[in-house]
Amino acid sequence: MTISRTDELRMVDPVLTTIAQGYSNNAMVAEFLFPAVTVAKLTGKVPKFGKDAFLIHETDRAVGAQSNRRSPSSIEFIEFETQEHDIETAVDYIEEEEADTYYKYEQHMTKELCDILMLGQEKEAAELVQDPANYDVDLKTAILSAAAWNDYTLTDVYPIAVIRTGMAAVRARIGRYPNTMIIGDDTWQSLKNHPTVIEKVKYSGVTKITTDIVAELLEIPNIYVGLSVYSTDGEAMTDVWADNVILAYVDKIEKADNKTQAIAITRAIKYQSELFLRASE
Repeated sequence: MTISRTDELRMVDPVLTTIAQGYSNNAMVAEFLFPAVTVAKLTGKVPKFGKDAFLIHETDRAVGAQSNRRSPSSIEFIEFETQEHDIETAVDYIEEEEADTYYKYEQHMTKELCDILMLGQEKEAAELVQDPANYDVDLKTAILSAAAWNDYTLTDVYPIAVIRTGMAAVRARIGRYPNTMIIGDDTWQSLKNHPTVIEKVKYSGVTKITTDIVAELLEIPNIYVGLSVYSTDGEAMTDVWADNVILAYVDKIEKADNKTQAIAITRAIKYQSELFLRASE
């Protein structure tokens, strides 16, 4: 049977393909804030619903009376266009011939390329949600040095109370409390060692503050610390997630199958998140 050009293109190493599809880097947290959305086409539209479901309507009806009819909810559409991200590495035939376990070398390179792609996605997402210009005034809180979380001499600073205020701001906009919190590592170190946080749990036998404990204190089920770093010169490292806290409500996305699909990462809706800037001094 003649093998077509399309069939040749589909003949890829199943082991390396599996590694690429299932690989994840524990330092990356953008996927918890922006779950990947599978779409059938490279471009299209997705519906955006309003707040009609929160309106109070007259629903009492007398026997034989007409139903309380309402007009259908208006639906807006958001256009999207996916963009391909690609990276490759060259392998000399001498490397292939000289490597004793070349398959391990291939797996290492596959993971390295995946890390590059994931880091680019992580940084793009972080820049989007950490830009104060993307938020309304009442959805961002700048914490100045006079109220810094890492200055433990300030006895009137309560980080948990500040975060709860932000949670209330999100609920006032969308009717739900945030279920996801992304926190930069510098801010996390300041928060977990803060005297007011330790005071709340010191009689419960807890030896150290973890994200699970803070999740219970705040009643936020998903808390993730952004640990990824990047370098522009190959030497100095910079945190992708800076000194701040991001609060957001994120819908659960069902996992897609492994069929060839285009992936669209939707931009943040500013009404769904709260940004805290400069949480440390």
